[in-house]
Amino acid sequence: MFRNVTTPLWGGLFSLVFLATTPGVASAQEDAVERPPRPARIIEVTERPRETEISQPIVVEPLQSAVLTMLEGGVLEELPVFEGAIVKKGDLIARVDTRILENNLNQARSQLAQAKVEFERAAILLQQDNVSKSVYDQRETEYELAELNVEVAEKRLEDATLRAPFDGVVALVEVDQYQTVDARQEIITLQSETKFVAVMHVPASQLVDASDVEFIESFLNLDVAPLANIPAEFRSLAQQADPASQTYEAELSFTRPEGLVVLPGMTGQLFATVIPNVSAEHIPSVEIPMSAVQYDGEQTYVWLAQESGDALSVTRRDITVEKEIGRMLSVTEGLKAGDEIVGAGASYLFEGMQVRRFEG
Repeated sequence: MFRNVTTPLWGGLFSLVFLATTPGVASAQEDAVERPPRPARIIEVTERPRETEISQPIVVEPLQSAVLTMLEGGVLEELPVFEGAIVKKGDLIARVDTRILENNLNQARSQLAQAKVEFERAAILLQQDNVSKSVYDQRETEYELAELNVEVAEKRLEDATLRAPFDGVVALVEVDQYQTVDARQEIITLQSETKFVAVMHVPASQLVDASDVEFIESFLNLDVAPLANIPAEFRSLAQQADPASQTYEAELSFTRPEGLVVLPGMTGQLFATVIPNVSAEHIPSVEIPMSAVQYDGEQTYVWLAQESGDALSVTRRDITVEKEIGRMLSVTEGLKAGDEIVGAGASYLFEGMQVRRFEG
């Protein structure tokens, strides 16, 4: 007789197959190896005024420019400056012959001293009733006129000297030394040496309302130094467009970088970011970083993060963005302020996936 020795072996194999294919057992095994939530950078959607990037050609002009004139005429005895000379505030620019003016001042002071003596004597005699009130009044008037004459003579002597009203460079000299000049005649043109303005003309199509626009970031590149980014600060913006060119003239001030020669008339390019100030006419838009946007054919979407127990889960949210280029995209449909989305690494997510906030 033979004994069946294969039954226990096949019975064991059958039992293993049965356990492996039972649904309850498979779920238990998956739960045992459940994945932890994936770290993700979560950002909150906010509303902000719409940014506009501007790139416009500019022309450099001095921040300060003044044509200096002599207030007193005469022979130009001193002219120590020349074109290109650097001067400081208060430095001597020009001086005319002052001999006649000095004599006039000395004469006026002498007359003032005499008038003062006559006035003081009249005051004493009036107290003693030895002079009439009309004589006293006359001496007082003569004394006041003498004081005024001294002030005028001093002012004319002061006006015979021309000094620099601010630090700058002499751009143009209009006269020669020992030349006879008239009052109000132009002597030199003085311009700021380190402070300049960049003048540009912004198309009206880029600035719908120039009276309600704020420059938030700006720098310029000069053609002579295209690799140097020079910070520029908004200074002024015309409130009306030029009727011929339909552009707004804008000025931004900047300081000459150390070691770089900057002259009026130089050209370059200015790059600026402007936003409309928040008002009833300027409704803020929702903007999100381009890194958060995913594409499914022609459809754009983001991963919306929602609370799910102790973690967050993501769900797809289709959105509509405006056609533009930049690091921030404007969303016209699909999101509102306060929504939280995955800002980076969205391409590795799937519907319902659990994530945790990455704070690094």
